Amino acid sequence: MNLRICCLGDLVTDVVVHLDQDPQRGTDTPARITSTRGGSAANVAVAVSAVGGVGRFVGNVGIDPAGDALLLELASTGVEPCVVRSGSTGTIVVLVDATGERSFLTDRGASTQLASMPAGALDDVDLLHIPAYSFTEGPLAETSEQMLGGAVERGIPISISTSSVAALRQYGRESFLELIAAIKPHYLIANHPEFMFLAKGAEAIPGARATVVTNGGGTAVVRRTDRPEIRVPTKTVKPTDTTGAGDAFTGGFLVSRVRGDDYESALGHGHDLAARTLNSRGAKFERD
Repeated sequence: MNLRICCLGDLVTDVVVHLDQDPQRGTDTPARITSTRGGSAANVAVAVSAVGGVGRFVGNVGIDPAGDALLLELASTGVEPCVVRSGSTGTIVVLVDATGERSFLTDRGASTQLASMPAGALDDVDLLHIPAYSFTEGPLAETSEQMLGGAVERGIPISISTSSVAALRQYGRESFLELIAAIKPHYLIANHPEFMFLAKGAEAIPGARATVVTNGGGTAVVRRTDRPEIRVPTKTVKPTDTTGAGDAFTGGFLVSRVRGDDYESALGHGHDLAARTLNSRGAKFERD
């Protein structure tokens, strides 16, 4: 039986806007615009399925044509949807500058309205993954804590990604650190700015069994209390668009670890899967 990773959070439409220059106020700015599937939790579920696992997506999805289309696309990638339908599908505008760096204009829409854990959400699950976005807003925040409690009761390993510095500020740095200390996730996955915001000079985040720190196109690091760092550099790739690369890394890393690979191998698998999305627009994967 394939391993199953449950991902709780957002499924939205990403409108990816590629710019060769800064937007010009009050007039036109040429751009290349693509509409794709988005949402960190959904992206990780797709990444899990892309490397032979089963990604289960749990969330509230808009009851509209956009939501219908997104769910059909998820199913086509092998993801198991476990969803509630209400409200309007959210949209995130992703501004991609000439270097490939992104800025986000965010309307999460129905995603934040998941008021309870859907039946069967944690059945036959090998790991629960929750992005920090899921703790910050609406009924979804309470449902995320309910899902954490259910995972702890069943002995299901937990992974949490830190999402963004803005999300961590919204939740509250101290509150987030208290959450991590309380639930003791197997993996806390952060990019370098997010880690620096939380750690304030500490080597690892207290409570997390392993803190995984990514660094864009640089070296990824695993930090554990009183153990040597594990460092694996990425391959050099010139990105078209970095949207979804962090989620792809997370999916590749988690599948590898759940299968029993060591940390060096898992970091390498994370890098490999992230590289597959860097030459696509939006959180999609190039074919091998």
